[in-house]
Amino acid sequence: MEKLRPANSYTSTSLHEAVLLRKDEQDTIGVYTVPELFRESCRKFGKLPALVWERPEQKDWITLSYEEYEQQVELAARMLLHVGLEARSSLGVLAFNCPEWFIVELAALRAGGVLAGIYPSNSAEACFHALATSEATVCVVDDDKQMAKLRAIKHRLPRLKTVIQLHGPYESFVNQEEGYFSWQHLMALDLEQLQPELQRRESDIYANDCAMLVFTSGTVGMPKAVMLSHDSLVFETKIIGATLKNTVLGGERIVSYLPLSHIAAQIFDVFVALEHGGCVYFADRDALKGTLVRTFQKAKPTRMFGVPRVFEKFQERLVAAEAKASPYSRYLLAKARDVVEQHQLATIAGEKISLYGEAKYWLAFRLIRPIRQMLGLDECKTFLTGAAPVSSELKHYFLGLDMPLGDIYGMSESAGAITLHETMTNLYSSGTPLVGIEVKIHEPDAKGQGEIVTRGRHNFMGYLGQPLKTEEAIKPDGWMYTGDMGYMDEHGNLVICGRIKELIITAGGENIPPVHIEELIKEELPCIGNALLVGDHRKYLTVLLSLKTKSDPHTGLPLDELRGDTIAWLQELGLNQTHLSELLNIPADLQLPNDERSLAAALDINAEPKLYEAIDAGIKRANLKAISSAQRVQKFALLPHEFSVPTGELGPTLKTRRNIVHKKYAPLIERLYN
Repeated sequence: MEKLRPANSYTSTSLHEAVLLRKDEQDTIGVYTVPELFRESCRKFGKLPALVWERPEQKDWITLSYEEYEQQVELAARMLLHVGLEARSSLGVLAFNCPEWFIVELAALRAGGVLAGIYPSNSAEACFHALATSEATVCVVDDDKQMAKLRAIKHRLPRLKTVIQLHGPYESFVNQEEGYFSWQHLMALDLEQLQPELQRRESDIYANDCAMLVFTSGTVGMPKAVMLSHDSLVFETKIIGATLKNTVLGGERIVSYLPLSHIAAQIFDVFVALEHGGCVYFADRDALKGTLVRTFQKAKPTRMFGVPRVFEKFQERLVAAEAKASPYSRYLLAKARDVVEQHQLATIAGEKISLYGEAKYWLAFRLIRPIRQMLGLDECKTFLTGAAPVSSELKHYFLGLDMPLGDIYGMSESAGAITLHETMTNLYSSGTPLVGIEVKIHEPDAKGQGEIVTRGRHNFMGYLGQPLKTEEAIKPDGWMYTGDMGYMDEHGNLVICGRIKELIITAGGENIPPVHIEELIKEELPCIGNALLVGDHRKYLTVLLSLKTKSDPHTGLPLDELRGDTIAWLQELGLNQTHLSELLNIPADLQLPNDERSLAAALDINAEPKLYEAIDAGIKRANLKAISSAQRVQKFALLPHEFSVPTGELGPTLKTRRNIVHKKYAPLIERLYN
């Protein structure tokens, strides 16, 4: 019997209003709440490992079974009632991935609350916006640094009753002042008397209620809170779980490392793992700064999802390691990669492989396998990527390692994936829509391109407190307007052309998707780390370019030292510099993050003439592949450092924040047009 709260609309902008479900007769996926999904998984997989994490001080790893997971969630749910989590209010979580995040998330949902993840990189003011918008009554924070942010803003949040700190060190006010507690202190309390209240709360949870708020990236204005129902989360989980091939119930392993405030990590790490009885290993907080491979080597994941930048970092690491090998080893590896890539391309094209071809592939794979073992990915069956454009060069590189990168297309507003290209049939598309999800192109032009719209149970409820924005996104007929340009090919594959907001409209009225042109330039110039096209309402296109440098493994800040592949490329030009400052004649220490010094350095760049000539030649080669003369780049400027999260050009999910770059380097851009 489907348990639904009475509702009169398919959209809602209030945590207290449920929605109608868009479920037809052909839809065989049941209607469940998240607590029901969790309870069912714990019943099926009770003794199997659910969560695994490292205790660095003790130098050991802890494993929690599904039975123990369920017990911890129940204790945490009673604890949240004790500290004042109100029904239909939010629990804010400001922490890096850890088992406590999973436990407190499922506990909040069981106690009738709503989850609101907050990026750990957020400023105190951004945290205030998230907690005020989400109507949070309790917030969980990672450590003393995150607690300091909450300490500074809590007096401005009258509904926020309690802040709970997960990990030490603790300031003296924790467990002493009202409203500030440690996780360990609260979880040790005997709160059995709250069990009847917990059962009452749980009985009042419906599948069409809001379960989660996901904040948009907020590249323009403050982030909006995307409301996702229990049903949309469970529906996504079920269809992705059914789409993934060769799943072994109770035998899948994944590593949780991407921010859990992002929908992709929520769906794959928390929910699909539950559906398959998977075991989740937790990476440490420096995962994206270089320690991820160590966790992979321990976990041996069977599935992996990563944003493109994660795979780019793997590629950089492998290229640097290969450069140190002997010439003969490099030759053998290049030959093996080529054979494996050709085998993968033939498989993708549906070609019949000869016995000779299979034998060649078998031998080549034996040479490639140690690389996958070094990455800890030798048992991984699926490699998925999304959330940002993936270059053709990156896809081909990983095909040569027998690691085909399948595209996922989706967004927060679709509760995750709209398409999932696991069984790849081409390298250019994001695959066909998932079963039960409708996709069409709104008002296609002569080339079949237009805005991608989607309809189904996966769609979000609305933007919390923003009825007008909700009406713009979801029309009365149920179609959600994604803001992305694309087209469907003759086989029903969805091809993404770019964000409508990111389209450059030149002074001549040409609509130009920037990502395609940026990728063409990067393919011609392997020394380029970032390319950002400029030309909105301008007479011609220009591009800002940064050269590849190393980054600080602790802070994530770009360093002055050039990367090995950049140095090798420069040596082919007869240039022997090993530091960006030497090459561009700028100060070696820009005291990053420092926008003023970055701009001053950019305006002062006086690079080697050979460098300018080589980059100009690369851009001209890229221009030969342009679709029209309007899509050719006329001028370029070099930047004094690569894009990064701490310097502000990349967001928390490593997407380029174009408006930030435009603002930061506005005088440099004006110079290109004067």
